[in-house]
Amino acid sequence: MKIQEGEVFAIQTKLGFGFIQYIKPDQFGVEIVRVLEAIKNENQITQKEVDMPERFSVHFVVKAALRKKLITKTGVFNIPNDYSVPEKGREMHNVRGQFLGWHIVDQKTLKRELKQQLSSEDLKLPPHGHPNDTLLREWLENDWRLENWQ
Repeated sequence: MKIQEGEVFAIQTKLGFGFIQYIKPDQFGVEIVRVLEAIKNENQITQKEVDMPERFSVHFVVKAALRKKLITKTGVFNIPNDYSVPEKGREMHNVRGQFLGWHIVDQKTLKRELKQQLSSEDLKLPPHGHPNDTLLREWLENDWRLENWQ
């Protein structure tokens, strides 16, 4: 199954259709996507809506989700010129249920740095990891934002 850079897919939520744009695979072969701002009643989106700043970028198994019909093709759109793949991501570091801080993860080397407090730049870092379709739907339905993830 071949997918094209810039291809947009819809994911059904309780609020309507959310949209993700395929960017490219990372060095490990996992697809990187932009989670777009729009949530609409129809599986249609415009280039103007695709050009808006994304909610966040994340790794997502696009080919597997498409094969299982968890997402549907919408169309191929240009990736905004000002978009760049985030170099770092973040994840909560919990041990036995106790929050110990945040891991800031270099997406290429997977080197981790533990931080107790997040800077304003750290708050803009996307989640490190690979959410499944259920979690992605939940994030969209709850209007989940990086800035509020503390």
